[in-house]
Amino acid sequence: MKLSAHTTIVLLILLSSSEWVHAKKLRPYTPENLLEHYQRAHKSINDVNNTVIRHRLNPNWLEEGDKFWYSNNLHDGQREWIVVDCLRGKRQPAFDHQIVGEQLSKHFKREIDGQKLNLSELQFDKELTYCEFKFENQRFRYSYQGKTLEKLTTTLAPTTFTISTATLQQKPAPKWDFEIKDHNAVLTNKETNEEFILTDDGTEDSPYRFTKWGPNRQFAVFMRVTPGDLSEVHLLESSPKDSLKAKLHTRTYAQPGDRFDSFQLFITDTSTQKIYPVDADVIDYHGPPQIHWHADNDFFTYQKDDRGHQRTRIIAVDPATGASRTIVDEKSPTFINQIKYYSHYSADGKQLIWASERSGWNHLYTYDLKTGNETDENDGKTFHAITSGQWAVKKVVSLQEAEGYLIFSAVGTQPKEDPYHEHYFRVNLDGTGLTQLTDGDGTHNIKLSPGNKYLIDEYSRIDLPPIHTLRNAQTGKLICHLETADISKLKQLGFSLPERFVAKGRDGETDIYGMVYRPRIYDPKYSYPVVEYIYAGPHDSHVPKSFMTRMRMFHLAELGFITVMIDGMGTDNRGKEFHDVCWQNLQDSGLPDHIAWLKALNKSYPQCDISNVGIFGTSAGGQSSTAAVLHYPDFYTVAVSSCGCHDNRVDKHWWNEQWMGYPIGDHYKDQSNVTNANLLEGNLLLLVGEMDTNVPPESTYQLVNALIKSKKEFDLLVVPGMGHSSGGEYGQRRRWDYFVQHLHGLTPPNWNKHSYPPK
Repeated sequence: MKLSAHTTIVLLILLSSSEWVHAKKLRPYTPENLLEHYQRAHKSINDVNNTVIRHRLNPNWLEEGDKFWYSNNLHDGQREWIVVDCLRGKRQPAFDHQIVGEQLSKHFKREIDGQKLNLSELQFDKELTYCEFKFENQRFRYSYQGKTLEKLTTTLAPTTFTISTATLQQKPAPKWDFEIKDHNAVLTNKETNEEFILTDDGTEDSPYRFTKWGPNRQFAVFMRVTPGDLSEVHLLESSPKDSLKAKLHTRTYAQPGDRFDSFQLFITDTSTQKIYPVDADVIDYHGPPQIHWHADNDFFTYQKDDRGHQRTRIIAVDPATGASRTIVDEKSPTFINQIKYYSHYSADGKQLIWASERSGWNHLYTYDLKTGNETDENDGKTFHAITSGQWAVKKVVSLQEAEGYLIFSAVGTQPKEDPYHEHYFRVNLDGTGLTQLTDGDGTHNIKLSPGNKYLIDEYSRIDLPPIHTLRNAQTGKLICHLETADISKLKQLGFSLPERFVAKGRDGETDIYGMVYRPRIYDPKYSYPVVEYIYAGPHDSHVPKSFMTRMRMFHLAELGFITVMIDGMGTDNRGKEFHDVCWQNLQDSGLPDHIAWLKALNKSYPQCDISNVGIFGTSAGGQSSTAAVLHYPDFYTVAVSSCGCHDNRVDKHWWNEQWMGYPIGDHYKDQSNVTNANLLEGNLLLLVGEMDTNVPPESTYQLVNALIKSKKEFDLLVVPGMGHSSGGEYGQRRRWDYFVQHLHGLTPPNWNKHSYPPK
């Protein structure tokens, strides 16, 4: 890749900075005019708006699917329209903008700039000999050969279609109906109005509930419900808009350890009006099952997730007997990641495509639903792998059963790239023909044409603006280049592109990936305090991999900080072993890897001062940032934590039990920030919204109580009416102030005296 002169200079400065430091000791950077820095920081939130062009591409496909058009919004109100012929691999202007502007000017008898047209309803003929568009409620046709524009007096006839008589015919009314009366199951013959009472032990506390009919209503599946016992949470709204008095809001909120509704399945046969139970475990988690009927009513299946997220099954049931068999039986000594669940039943009801991390990497498998039974010896006839290898399937974007293939994205597939980069592939459902469809060192996103013949590939990195190409969706072959984002105006603002940095983690072997952002006023003669933005939730990886211009850490940097973000062990998308570090260990938050990474950053770039590191985050990031100052006080000395989940027993059940496990053991209490509040040595600012419906505010209040009991100094900001957030503009200013005070050692501006935003 050819480097720009600007990039080359920056790299030379960075590469030579270590040598420069040896010659002269770095001076700590101290903002001389704080108000100017706040002005710069606040301005950076919006000054990047509309500075990047050609970075988004939204195709409008023509009917046959071999051509499409799109428009680009350019600088200074200019706009262009592009049409692409996929068969010829040709990208061209949809019309001559200058000529169209001139001819529209003549027609309307006023000056119309062809570079700033506002058109709509753009259409093309199949041979691309002309295009039509609407401008100021009039329709025009532009002919390519003569470059002529004519006003049309007729409009396209509306599309019409005929509904056949057969379509309008109603299906005959079903003979059987299923009802719940007085909490019991009742079967009714609609022809004779005869009722068959199937159960008589249903009560208000333990009722029966209908689930699903079989395809021809010979069988019906229903269930007995045993209610659970879920927690209630309370929010006190101190300043409601419609009252001078506070309001109490109470709602059900399932928390770790709560008892959930359980469901016992039954079947009734309308030919005999008898019922019998399904021979399978009671379902006691994740709500009532989703029933899928298969293969001409021969059997139905459902998914059963065990409490604790360590076992998941696909169970098949014979409706004639209630006998069950297990088709898929996923087990894990740690956790099965429910966020990665993917299942698809084939249209003929004979196969299941299923995602699993059984190999240590997330891959796709095909099961034979008719013969599959994981209690057998799994000799290869029951299921087979569609994908395999030391990389992970991330998402399925297109499944074509009739053609026998699917298109999916995956991470970790390119040995010489960042393992988090997402690439796209095509593979046959029998596991053959794996084909990479995207190319380019970056993370990719695709848009498929109708019929999956072509794809538009967009890829970028945090340090590489988006690039768009057109490719063959069967082979991945490049057809033509479409757009490369233009960031020239962004550079004129002095915007500092984020930098990628890789270092070894806690084990000295595993590569840990992160990003560094330097302020626009960065000068290698100075050292700058480092502030880390953390979000280490195990449900994903979080360091951005695609190009972006706005992040909280970018704005904070303008106050004279170097800001960083890191994905440590325990986060996702690096394989099961990397991920399992979080198991019953959320207190860890990957922080040992973050510290190792930051020490390596300081060694490479001494301008990154890690003598007093600040850290901030929201939600799970609020939990992690507080844990950082509690457990690593010699490294992290200042934290700002917003709406944190400070005790995993208080937060939502599914997220916390997913990673911390079930039943609720002592490790929940031992890893709670509330339990460890007495360890605080540094500076801590807690932010919480009193109306947070995601993480109950008492999670923060209980930490406050523990800090008070431990006689610790800390700061608290409760925002009336605020939900789950980082505090809004006011919270952001307080966060900025806190780092300025405790890392720069400066007194923030007196905002009671100065207006905000600063002018």
